Amino acid sequence: MAMADSKFKNQQIFIDKRPLWIVLFDRLRRYIFLALFFGIFALLLAQEGPSDLSPQGYKALCLFFLCVSLWATNLIPMSITSLLAIAAVPLLGIMEASRAYSYFGNKAVFFILGVFILSASMIACGLSTRISIWVIKHWSETPAQLVTAVYFFAGISSCFMSEHAVAVILFPVIHEIVQSLNLKRDSSVFGKSLYFAMAWGCIIGGTMTAFGGGRVALSMEMLEQATLGQQAIGIFEYTQLSFPLVLLLFAGGWLALKIMFPPDLSDMQPVRKALQQKSAVMGRITFQEKGIALVMVTTLFCWFVFGETLGIANIAILAIVLLFALNLVTWKMVEANINWALVLMYGGAIIMGEVVAESGAALWLAEKIFSGRVESGASFLLVMAVCSAVLTTFMSNSAVIAILLPTAISMATVYGIAAPTATMTVLLPSNFAFILPIATPAAALAYSSRFLTFKDMIWSGSILSLLGLICYALLLLVYWPLLGFQP
Repeated sequence: MAMADSKFKNQQIFIDKRPLWIVLFDRLRRYIFLALFFGIFALLLAQEGPSDLSPQGYKALCLFFLCVSLWATNLIPMSITSLLAIAAVPLLGIMEASRAYSYFGNKAVFFILGVFILSASMIACGLSTRISIWVIKHWSETPAQLVTAVYFFAGISSCFMSEHAVAVILFPVIHEIVQSLNLKRDSSVFGKSLYFAMAWGCIIGGTMTAFGGGRVALSMEMLEQATLGQQAIGIFEYTQLSFPLVLLLFAGGWLALKIMFPPDLSDMQPVRKALQQKSAVMGRITFQEKGIALVMVTTLFCWFVFGETLGIANIAILAIVLLFALNLVTWKMVEANINWALVLMYGGAIIMGEVVAESGAALWLAEKIFSGRVESGASFLLVMAVCSAVLTTFMSNSAVIAILLPTAISMATVYGIAAPTATMTVLLPSNFAFILPIATPAAALAYSSRFLTFKDMIWSGSILSLLGLICYALLLLVYWPLLGFQP
């Protein structure tokens, strides 16, 4: 009875003194906005569309705005919004069901799924954690060296596997370092620098190749579909086109860490001891880890050398078959680490992009927005780059691509721009997700540590985003013309 009384005394009762209408709005806000969005959608569908746009194009435009609103606000999961788009396209008579659903089975979705399974196998067997501990343990003589090690490991690893997976691997390692040093959340500059190093390294490194995230494959697929396979960007070509931007941004991020968040401690012995203990618990590298590492290295080699001829999705699928055939992984090991929601999101985004482009809605909308306002092709590309960088602050980069890319490709011919250039213009700035935690899982994980404040993220992230846009302008005006990649 005494324990029950004590427990009751420790409980606190909070009384909400706000006006009743504010309380109700706060509780029902999600439902109010959902009703508003769907109500506006129904109202627009009941109206006559513009005379210079087909009925299918007008319906596609209405559905596009509904999906954009739901993707931006995340009132329902983005994957569910994508499923809504897939079902709504045939129901509204925009496109036949068999044709609409066939877009979901494209090679980009299977490449993304392959990357997730390959990353999941590295996480499940502990190989990725072992590598991260080894790197950090051998680069932790000083606090500045440890921050650099986290930053470089996150950046380099995100070139070859999903940046989300790299952040998931590093987060518990950094948490253990922070705990061993007994860092304070409200005052530790070193704690901030570690979590920023993780987030920025993942974001920047994931921009380098097509393996850091599914957005590159998504953009490539949308480009091929929009140009009927006549224009495309290969894996090696993408890396060649993005390399200077990533290098400059990576150097800029490292300098920003050193200048804005200089380490405020000197004793690293607790960290080294904690990492040695964790390494001892893991033991020696296993046959399974060696086998998965060999398959991963072989897959990367085949992607870069034979990607154009064999197809990156086919190589990914064959690598997965090899993992299971050699009994290196089981489905139970990998299924928990596969982001099925993101796979659905990409599939729906591709379908929505195709529908908006094929119906003529994307070109019609772009002409209304840009015609008479943006005169030159270079100005158009710079405006699209800024739009992409701003939008990726408030939503996932996949959603940004689904929203902007159909418009950019449709307007490319109007301004005399090559469709691949327009694609890269939307794709590269969509990676500048530095400012808010909602932009990417890596930033969200870093913010969840509670070492970073909104002010920290907005101030430092704005500097990196601005640097990224400057680097993009250098690519567009200087580097790409040298390669013969003309606007």
